[in-house]
Amino acid sequence: MMLDQLKKLFGASPVTQGVLEQREPLELATAALLLELARADFSESAAEKEAIGHLLQRRFGTSQEATDKLLAEAALRADRAVSLHEFTHRLNRELPESDKLSIIEMLWRVANADGRIDKHEEQLVQRIAGLLHISDRDRMRLKLKTLIAE
Repeated sequence: MMLDQLKKLFGASPVTQGVLEQREPLELATAALLLELARADFSESAAEKEAIGHLLQRRFGTSQEATDKLLAEAALRADRAVSLHEFTHRLNRELPESDKLSIIEMLWRVANADGRIDKHEEQLVQRIAGLLHISDRDRMRLKLKTLIAE
């Protein structure tokens, strides 16, 4: 109570929101995760970048120009990110399981876009799936679905 009075007296501003509570678009968080995956094997291939653009356009119904803008913004956001929690926290809280499963499938499609899934990509998909509370069974089912479809 006394602390509140002191804050009012000195005009202290309210505490700013934490990174996890920022209201960034769900599309931006999804795009950032896909970009993080493309970077996981330390070589972003043209096939992976193309796959990311295509997947985002199909998922969100965006134009090529809007997708390019989203990817540019997501790349900046991913560069500043401290952890994956910054992207998965809100997705986990606000998306139904079916949408989270779709994101995991998108991650597998990006990982396999260059014709092979690197061990770093595999580990990153596993971490993201865990943060989104996706079971190992569903994660592996989606991996197999992706590999068979290719």
